[in-house]
Amino acid sequence: MTEPSTTVRALHNLGLATWFGGTLFGQVALNPTISSISDKRERGRVLNEAWFRFTAVNAIAVVAAVGAWRLGGLKEAEEELGIEAGALVGLKDVLLGAALFNSAVSGVLGARIAGQSQEGDTPVESGTEPAPETPEAAAKSQRLIGFFGAGSLVSLAAAAAVSAALEARATRMGALGRLLS
Repeated sequence: MTEPSTTVRALHNLGLATWFGGTLFGQVALNPTISSISDKRERGRVLNEAWFRFTAVNAIAVVAAVGAWRLGGLKEAEEELGIEAGALVGLKDVLLGAALFNSAVSGVLGARIAGQSQEGDTPVESGTEPAPETPEAAAKSQRLIGFFGAGSLVSLAAAAAVSAALEARATRMGALGRLLS
């Protein structure tokens, strides 16, 4: 069996954890809490700046998670674990693809919202709810961002669960292989 390095596994797991954790924080903490800022334009500025900063870190996390999976030998090693693992590997491919798609769309939508004002201070009620004075194009993007953000979270949580199942299977197979050799 091909065995990827511990570094590759660690990069994949840290990338996936950062991607999921940051998205979870943004969706359940940042986006709703932003409404506690009294000025709606300031809400938009703070929200856009926070997501922009996370995007810089998240891009590295996404490259680590997907790169280690696709290019670091991790996918191939887990495909060798048998038929059941092969189905899980295929599922993980789909889930990582869905997370990548949802995250990219969320990023594009966020940039569209920020681009509706010179300083990125598009007025908002919360991270996913436009204010009455939010420009219509930004309001549409903001409504969609809640949907795609949730899609990212679901896809990433499921990908992490599949990763755990595959790692557990690899551990069992490794122990069995050591016993039989």
